Amino acid sequence: MARAAAGYLRRVLSDELFVLWSAARAEANMAYDAWCDDPGRMTYAVYRAAEDRSDAAEVALSASASPALAVA
Repeated sequence: MARAAAGYLRRVLSDELFVLWSAARAEANMAYDAWCDDPGRMTYAVYRAAEDRSDAAEVALSASASPALAVA
């Protein structure tokens, strides 16, 4: 039973991390479009910050999936 609960919690965490990454990726895409529409230092800084958040979310998502991908 504990093993099933751990698997469920791992899946829920992975799902939540996917949602966070997806939102961060969408924000980075919108920030990139805004920078393309209005090039400048401030819009680039906003874009880079959004891209960094997306990258961090991707790393967290990847780390949550790695045990499932490990080869025994």
